[in-house]
Amino acid sequence: MSSRWIQKRRRDQFYKLAKDKGYRSRASFKLLQVNRSYRFIKRGWNVVDLGAAPGGWLQIAREAVGESGFVLGVDKQEIKPFSWHNIATIAGDIEDPTLPDLIMEKVPGRVDVVLSDVSPNLTGSWEIDHALQMYLANQALEIARRILRRGGTFFAKAFHGPDLQDFRTNLERSFQIVRIVKPPASRSDSSEIYFLGLNYIGETRPPPSPEDRLERAVSEEGTASRP
Repeated sequence: MSSRWIQKRRRDQFYKLAKDKGYRSRASFKLLQVNRSYRFIKRGWNVVDLGAAPGGWLQIAREAVGESGFVLGVDKQEIKPFSWHNIATIAGDIEDPTLPDLIMEKVPGRVDVVLSDVSPNLTGSWEIDHALQMYLANQALEIARRILRRGGTFFAKAFHGPDLQDFRTNLERSFQIVRIVKPPASRSDSSEIYFLGLNYIGETRPPPSPEDRLERAVSEEGTASRP
């Protein structure tokens, strides 16, 4: 870790604010700002945070849900415990197919919101980092589809790149409203953006392609012409 990076971080206003307010990371302000605009985390709701370490988003989610809600953090890394009784954490990998079941065992009721700030280990190659980030975003979306209630919300990090449109199309099959947001706390030189999916409607199949329709028509024609 270079001294230049450390100096830049110390000059970062959100890093300073996080230290002053007792938040575990400057990323806390990203969730705080977007939730102030869209109010998608409400009092009394159950929230699941994927890639939750060190816990900055857990703090913001807990402030939003209050005493009557519940927040579950999931990460491969250990997360230092909180004093709040309604924050729990589990060790888990979003690539583990059993993770949705583990989550549902911990959450007391339906899941209203799924958050994902999961990031890959960056390689320095824009193409590779974009592909890795979008893979993780899709993994988080698949988990959300298995645990979210109808009408629920999904909020996840992505990187600018060629796979963004496919990811948005994928989201639009499951959420009534899809927004792309870049909170002020995101660094201006960062390629990260966030997708917000509102009002989960369940997974819908994409319309058949012209090739699929032609193949089906030929198959049906062949079946109908048999004696």
